[in-house]
Amino acid sequence: VSGEIATPDNRSVRTTSGPLGPSEKNGSSSPYVDPRQPVPVRIVDPTKDLNSYGLGNVDWKERVESWKLKQEKNVMHMNNRYPEGKGDIEGTGSNGEELQMADDARQPLSRVVPISSSHLTPYRVVIILRLIILGFFLQYRATHPVKDAYPLWLTSVICEIWFALSWLLDQFPKWYPINRETYLDRLALRYDRDGEPSQLSPVDVFVSTVDPLKEPPLITANTVLSILAVDYPVDKVACYVSDDGSAMLTFEALSETAEFARKWVPFCKKHSIEPRAPEFYFAQKIDYLKDKIKPSFVKERRAMKVSVEMPNYAYARVMFV
Repeated sequence: VSGEIATPDNRSVRTTSGPLGPSEKNGSSSPYVDPRQPVPVRIVDPTKDLNSYGLGNVDWKERVESWKLKQEKNVMHMNNRYPEGKGDIEGTGSNGEELQMADDARQPLSRVVPISSSHLTPYRVVIILRLIILGFFLQYRATHPVKDAYPLWLTSVICEIWFALSWLLDQFPKWYPINRETYLDRLALRYDRDGEPSQLSPVDVFVSTVDPLKEPPLITANTVLSILAVDYPVDKVACYVSDDGSAMLTFEALSETAEFARKWVPFCKKHSIEPRAPEFYFAQKIDYLKDKIKPSFVKERRAMKVSVEMPNYAYARVMFV
């Protein structure tokens, strides 16, 4: 409910006064106002400060300025994000796109991919056949005890029943498998927005290795580089290598890998490289000059290939020695 304050210079100022005077500040609800009653007018002396009448105080000015700055910031953000927006009529333009993005962010992050019955039916038939054979086997074992070694027979039957139950429990998820497809764009809209701190959860990846002769360090190095170059915030990904063999060759190879990752990870993220393992990426026979790719990419790719091949030769010399 607002009243009007009249000044001698014909200025009108809105105030929060009702027809019976100023409304109470701590009131739980506004008093009823009869629209048929005339609105009272308070005369304001222009020589006095408006603060004496409760208008234009510092707190109110700060709230108004804060609201204006917030509105300008929202407008600038939307203009920078949608420079081609034409308005918000019928959901078009920047406002319409903003609403569409907000609606996409609220959508499910994944969906269940149906599996054709032609793939599930044969596997289910095999499970049923194995279950029938297992039932006949356990029946035979239970009805034909070995009297000469009864404790050993009983222990064997108990273990067989236990393994049969474990196998049966393992078949439940395989009877009706579920494959899910993740919407990465919705994940980014919800948890990794531009200009805001990422809300994605940290990811720790553990890579285990034992023998550098059976598991070449180059394979471990390619695995580590592929993990570090994943499309995920850099500060949210950590890779740990567990070498149970404590081999110095693996240690030296991973030390070189950590230095090379400073070049390889930015290169992959800048050009969206796939696959991210250097050995498999450079093994692809693709003519990058055919599609008139930028010369800067070709130059960086050649320099990266030279950096990858040098550790390979050094590793080969170490292995032969």
